[in-house]
Amino acid sequence: CGSDGIHANDAVIIDGGTINLTVSADGIQAEEGHIIINDGTVNVTAVEDGITASYEGTDTTILPYLNINGGTVTVKSTKGEGIESKSILTINKGTVVTNTYDDGLNAKTAIYINGGMVYSNATNNDAMDSNGTFTITGGIVIAAGASAPEAGIDCDAKTLKITGGLVVGIGGATSGPTASVTTVSALVMGSGAANTIVHIESTDGTEALTFMAPKSFSTLLFASTKLKAATGYTVYTGGSVTNGTAFNGLYLTGTYNKGAKGASFTTTNIVTQIGGSISRG
Repeated sequence: CGSDGIHANDAVIIDGGTINLTVSADGIQAEEGHIIINDGTVNVTAVEDGITASYEGTDTTILPYLNINGGTVTVKSTKGEGIESKSILTINKGTVVTNTYDDGLNAKTAIYINGGMVYSNATNNDAMDSNGTFTITGGIVIAAGASAPEAGIDCDAKTLKITGGLVVGIGGATSGPTASVTTVSALVMGSGAANTIVHIESTDGTEALTFMAPKSFSTLLFASTKLKAATGYTVYTGGSVTNGTAFNGLYLTGTYNKGAKGASFTTTNIVTQIGGSISRG
């Protein structure tokens, strides 16, 4: 642990301020406890894991959870994972950006994203990976994973529950939203090119998604309340955005100038698949 930026046994709790870490091992590690970030600015550049609650022992009184309740958290890792919990990872608020070699977000038991703006780009693994369940109730969530068999969002074919927010996942595959518990409409579609806009709009011209992917992909997952049930949509690729503002490729404002017209579909089910690959295990 000598090369970790911040290393604690029982807990790491950050309530504010600015923390800048550039380290050859883990950025922030709680070895036998939990991590809570309530506010502040945390910038981590690490060779191994960026922020990790890492306990994997047999003492059931130790709960290696990781909560982000606010602030701005930026993680870069050249060999490891971005933000990792060996139990439950919860993001309630704040801006979280990870650029990693391994998983951007990883949890052993469950991942909950209830709000905030969350972006993970992984070059060699899943962008967001829960070894248990994955629940999204709000926020903006963008997950850019590696090529097949890796995924943007992966929960090992366990429950992926989406009840709010706006979710975009790209990669070689995706876990499929669990239709019995998901309450927003979702789309799984096929490939796209790097730095090329994917735009989805309804037959009356209402925009559902305008997104410029940072890398090529073979599967895209999109879920949002902006994707209405029992509605016809068309996918456009290319084009441009005038006077736009974006969060890591997701356009929040601006005017879309149409590119090439592609597939059309109707949201007849909670999950509509017109291409791409849904992971089954």
